[in-house]
Amino acid sequence: MDKASYQTEHIIPSLEEDKPFLANSKSLAFKLVDFWKWNQSNLIENRTRGILAEFIVKMALDINSATRLEWDAYDFETQTEKGKVKIEVKSAAYIQAWAQKKLSSIRFGIAPTKGLLQDGNYSETYKRQADIYIFCLLDHKDQATINPLDMDQWCFYLAPTSLLDKELGHQKSLGLTRLKKLGLKAIKYSDLKTRFEAIVEGV
Repeated sequence: MDKASYQTEHIIPSLEEDKPFLANSKSLAFKLVDFWKWNQSNLIENRTRGILAEFIVKMALDINSATRLEWDAYDFETQTEKGKVKIEVKSAAYIQAWAQKKLSSIRFGIAPTKGLLQDGNYSETYKRQADIYIFCLLDHKDQATINPLDMDQWCFYLAPTSLLDKELGHQKSLGLTRLKKLGLKAIKYSDLKTRFEAIVEGV
């Protein structure tokens, strides 16, 4: 089986939060949920915030994905009336998990990549693999009150990849000022699905 098919067919099933750890075939006093709490409670840490942004998009768009697939060419593929649409999710924030003297500058990664071929090798050419980019900004600037679970602290910018390709070429990152100059407007969580569907109509 080639690598691409393996990734598609071997989706990791979701686990129950009360699944116990074992030793000598006996349950220990701690469970899977304890690991989750220990490992991912810091939601403003860069990697965790990025995964959280993916989850927020998944829920907003009602994407059927039981578990996250690491290192895929894009974050989601969802079925629409126009066919399958591939989605790339990027996140950024002003506030970080460490002490800051100033707010972080906002930049999103948009670098073209080599695609995974059916034979398990990678293409020779670089391109953006998704059809639509969703830029998720944790748009809150106070460390004491930041709460990534509060959707009112987020805003979202959606762009068809064709726009990025046309205006930015092989540029590897995108700042907030340039993003706005592309004509992208910030939207709220409650409007995310409607805006996505509108862009799909034009893809």
